[in-house]
Amino acid sequence: MTPKLLVLAALLAAAPALAQPAPPPSPAAPAAGQYGGGHAGMAGRHHGRGDRMFPSMSEAGRATMREAMMAGGDRRAERAKIEAAREKMLAALDADRFDAGAVKRAMDEERALAEATKQDRQAAMLAAFGKLSVADRKAFVADSRAVKTRMQQRMQGWRDRMQERRGAPPAPPAPPTMDNAF
Repeated sequence: MTPKLLVLAALLAAAPALAQPAPPPSPAAPAAGQYGGGHAGMAGRHHGRGDRMFPSMSEAGRATMREAMMAGGDRRAERAKIEAAREKMLAALDADRFDAGAVKRAMDEERALAEATKQDRQAAMLAAFGKLSVADRKAFVADSRAVKTRMQQRMQGWRDRMQERRGAPPAPPAPPTMDNAF
């Protein structure tokens, strides 16, 4: 998974637990889109997107969330372990003689590795949420919902383009929900 997808997954996983009404704009909160460059503490890891990740949060809140999202060890190493378990499963499936036990062990190993990674990330996020001010928590929720809405719109655009390529008319727009009504 790319860092962008990991962030989205963390945001979506956290969204139900943080379901609160969107906050009124804070006078201390910077305007969306104000941050164009990278943050010095990011060391280029997000190619300049670090300050735009949670534009409604304070700098301290953004730093807390960046720290939590980067916590939990080497992501490449974790991905490599999961891929190795997946490869074991594929190798077992590729064998001339089907060994359900070997396939199941590889599947169990892959699931355990992925679940451990997810639990570590969620624990880091939960600890970070506890450090945020009320205003930053509410801003996180608002920014998370905005990311979700943008992603849904991108996916709908992608689906429409795919349907057009196949000669089908575009799908009608999704009915308004609480997340995309405004």
